[in-house]
Amino acid sequence: MADVSTPEAEGGQALFCYIADILGTQNTDKIFTPYISGSSMKKGAKDFFTESWPNHKNKTIMDIIDDAYSYNRVDTEKSKKIILQYLEKKKDWFVSSLLIGKKVLDIIGDIDHDFTQIQSPGWQSIFYQHGDEEVMGVIKELFKSANNQTKRVSKFLSAGESKSKFVKSYGDINKWTPADIYFASSRAKKNLQKLLDEPETKKDNLTFRKLNKTISDLIKSGDLLPLSLKKVKNNVVIKKVNFSPAAERKLLEIIECTGIQTPWHKMQSSHKMVKKKFVWPKPYSGGRDIYITFNEGAKKCRIQIRHTPTAKGKPQKGVKIILQYIGSSALAGQIVGMDNLTDLISTSDLAFATTLKNSWDKNYKKFEIDANNYINFGNGKRYYNSKKKELRDMFNDDIGAISGKVLMNPVRTVIADYFKTPKEVQHNVIRTMFQYAASRSLTSARYVIAKD
Repeated sequence: MADVSTPEAEGGQALFCYIADILGTQNTDKIFTPYISGSSMKKGAKDFFTESWPNHKNKTIMDIIDDAYSYNRVDTEKSKKIILQYLEKKKDWFVSSLLIGKKVLDIIGDIDHDFTQIQSPGWQSIFYQHGDEEVMGVIKELFKSANNQTKRVSKFLSAGESKSKFVKSYGDINKWTPADIYFASSRAKKNLQKLLDEPETKKDNLTFRKLNKTISDLIKSGDLLPLSLKKVKNNVVIKKVNFSPAAERKLLEIIECTGIQTPWHKMQSSHKMVKKKFVWPKPYSGGRDIYITFNEGAKKCRIQIRHTPTAKGKPQKGVKIILQYIGSSALAGQIVGMDNLTDLISTSDLAFATTLKNSWDKNYKKFEIDANNYINFGNGKRYYNSKKKELRDMFNDDIGAISGKVLMNPVRTVIADYFKTPKEVQHNVIRTMFQYAASRSLTSARYVIAKD
C-alpha cells in the first residue's frame, strides 16, 4: 500500500516550498538538484541543512529555516525540531519535499499569472501554512458553517431528494478540499476572517457556493493557493482540480468500471466455540480485501475495500475504501465507513446500496460475536497484551482471518457479483465514489495537487 503522509511530512513539504520561494528559481535548481539525482548525489537532509545560500554566503539553509519560524512565515502543526528530525530519518519524504518545492516554483505561474511573482527570490507577502489557526483554522470553521447549512437544508427535502448528490453534506473537510498546506497572503487571511465574522456565517447560513467563490477569487488574485501534497519519487505532476466544471464533467465521462481484480481468495478457516473455549485448528488461508478496477481514460485505477477489524483490542466497524492510480506511490483519496459508502452508492443504485448494507450489518454481528469469543475465550487477550511483537502480530492476523471468514467473504461476494460484468449503472456507481473520494464533488473547492 502507498505511504500515507503525516503532519511531519506535510509540514516538511510546506517548509521546502518556502525555502524554494526564498531562494528563487535559479538558486533552488542549483541547491536542490544534487540531493535529488545524479551520480554525485549528496547524502541527505543533514547535509542539506548546512548548505550555503549562493547569494548570501554568510547564511545557510538552516538560517533561512530559522527565519521562517521566527517571523511566522511558516506555520506548521508540528514544531520545527520535530519536522527536521523526521526529514533526516525519512529520506524518501526529504526527496519528495525537494521535488515538490522545486516543481511548484517552476510551474506556479501556470496556475494563475498573479503567482509568477513568487518565482523571484523572497516574495515576502506569502506565508506557508500547515495546521495553523489563521488560515487552516479559519477555513475549517468556514467549512463547518457551510456543511451545517447543507445538512439543515437536506432535512426539509423528501427522502428521495435527500439522497441527491446536489445537497449531500461531507463526512469530513478532506472531501471538500484535501489541501495539506496553503500559500496565503495577508489579504487572504483578512478576507477569510472577514467571511468568518459575518453574522450569517455564525448562524450556519454560509453556503458552499459563497465559500467556494471566496476561495476561487483569492486563487485568481494570487493571494491563496490550496495545495494537496502526495509523496513523490521522481517526476512531479501538478494538476488543477475543480477549476473547470466542463473539465470535471469530461473526466467523469471517461471513467469506466472494468470489473473485479482477480483472483480474490475467500478466507478459509474453521474456528468455533467448543464448551466455552475458542477452538481454532490452524492454519487458515485467504484474504479479506477486494479490489474494484476501473479506467480513467488510459489510466488504470482501482478501489480497495478493507475492513480494519479492531481498535484498542476490541472489534470495530472501521472500513476504508481507498482510491489508487496503478503505478502511483500515493493514495488518490478515500472514503471512510460503510454507511458513508452505501449512502454514496444509493445516489446511483439504491437497490445495490441496500443489498450491500444489509449484508454488512448482518455479518458484522456474526464477526463481533466470533471476535469477542476469540479475545475472551481464546488467545486473543493474551496476544494483544503481550510485550512480544510476534504475539501482537498474531493477534492482528487472527482477527483479520475472523473478519475475512465471517464478514468479508459474504460482503465481497455481493461486491464481486455486482461488478463482475459492469454496465452503465456500475460505471455511474464508480463515478460517484471517485468524485467523493478524490474531492471532486459538485460543491468541492478548487485546489492544486502535486503527485507523481
